[in-house]
Amino acid sequence: MKKNIDMLHGGVAGSLVRFAIPLVLTGWLQMLFNSADSLVVGRFAGANALGAVGATFPFVMLVISFFGGLAAGVTVCASNDVGAADHESFRETLHVSVLLAVIVGCFVTLLGESIARPVLRMMNAPEDIIDGSTIYLRIFFLCMPAQMVYNTCASVMRARGDSRKPLFFLAISGVANVLMNIIFVAVFHWNVVGVAVATAITQYLSAFLAVTALMREEEPWRLNLRKLCLRKDKIARILKIGVPAGLQVSMLAASDIPLQTAVNSLGSLAVSGNAAATNIEGIVFSTIESVVQACTVFTGQCVGARMFDRTKKVLVSSMGIALACGVILGVVAFLLRYRIISMFLPDNTEAVAYGADRAAAVVSFLFVYSVMGTLNGSLRGYGISLTPALINIVALFGFRFSWAKFYFPHHQSLFHLYISYPLAWSIAIILLLIIYRPSLRRAKEKLGAPQQQ
Repeated sequence: MKKNIDMLHGGVAGSLVRFAIPLVLTGWLQMLFNSADSLVVGRFAGANALGAVGATFPFVMLVISFFGGLAAGVTVCASNDVGAADHESFRETLHVSVLLAVIVGCFVTLLGESIARPVLRMMNAPEDIIDGSTIYLRIFFLCMPAQMVYNTCASVMRARGDSRKPLFFLAISGVANVLMNIIFVAVFHWNVVGVAVATAITQYLSAFLAVTALMREEEPWRLNLRKLCLRKDKIARILKIGVPAGLQVSMLAASDIPLQTAVNSLGSLAVSGNAAATNIEGIVFSTIESVVQACTVFTGQCVGARMFDRTKKVLVSSMGIALACGVILGVVAFLLRYRIISMFLPDNTEAVAYGADRAAAVVSFLFVYSVMGTLNGSLRGYGISLTPALINIVALFGFRFSWAKFYFPHHQSLFHLYISYPLAWSIAIILLLIIYRPSLRRAKEKLGAPQQQ
């Protein structure tokens, strides 16, 4: 098998599957390692420590998602460069994006350090876990420069059709993370601090491996640290796609904040059960998102090569694969939800019941998310990010905020709270379908007439 997947020739579905499998495995490994964090904390430090980590999740995801939009901009720009066989533009994209990632990562670190505790207060984090949550956040944000650099390097590799190296790097850093968690939490009893320190160390390890790999590539794919630079036109192109894409993805996380606030109002046991349940749906989410990423990269290369007819095949194949994954994995996750959550909270049936409520409302309908995700991924491959971002603000954040404020107070269970997920996805799908064809038509007009395939 070739090192890099050919996205411009041959059957689309088969190439998509081959490219997506390492992405899926990467997502699963990430969730496995995150679950190992929760498992170690829950078993060796107790429900309060698990709740302290879990209470930070929506805020962490909000920040990571928004600034991670930079990586989405890099993916599309680099994919377009590869599809157009513009090696000089690819070099510029690579060197500009890596330096930009360092700068943005440092900014996020300073931001996170300054607002960690006020945000937790705003989210009504329970008093018995807020100190642990604050410590976790402040240590976690120290690794943001490394995370930004790793995401950027991985985006460049995937834009070329190589989805295996990022999987390899994650496997190495993930194993190191689990081992350090066991040592720091189970042996040294550092509890929440141990989890945060292990995460920070392994993020820098991942970044080091990715940068080193790119420095060993052949031209024109090689990273030369002496050539790192900032070019206005390239930064503008990356941010034009990346900022709306980050806003779009961050709306998924931002819409969790009012929901997490509602969960916090039920007490620390609800927070712990809720945190454990995220590990179940995370496996399904990450699988679907892997197919969405594949859709974006394939579409980006086809757009760069002006193969617009092929982008239609990419969308149909991606949506079919994502739907199948959502249905099959969703059913399995629903049936096993009590057993899996009990692994994280073996001695707390009340917290397990809370978690099972959330899982029942979310994993049963994740196939709906697959449709929304692939539509977003296709539009992003064309460089269209702003309109989908606005749709996400309305359909996800606006709807879920209203749901938590007006519906939840009268139906206080996690099932009734999180059923807002599939309802919000459905609204977003309707709006995306309305704007999809007109948006693509305008994008094609700007790019010019298609070439013959």
